[in-house]
Amino acid sequence: MSKEQIKFKRGSALTIFNTDRHEDWMALACSLLIALGVYLLVD
Repeated sequence: MSKEQIKFKRGSALTIFNTDRHEDWMALACSLLIALGVYLLVD
């Protein structure tokens, strides 16, 4: 196979989001909520 024939598909087929950017923003929001929860609940 030549380099022109090799196609690399980014991301996973098992996603509920339309775009990778939306998935990244949701992951960031979830991680910030988890960090805030840990900050508030741990002495």
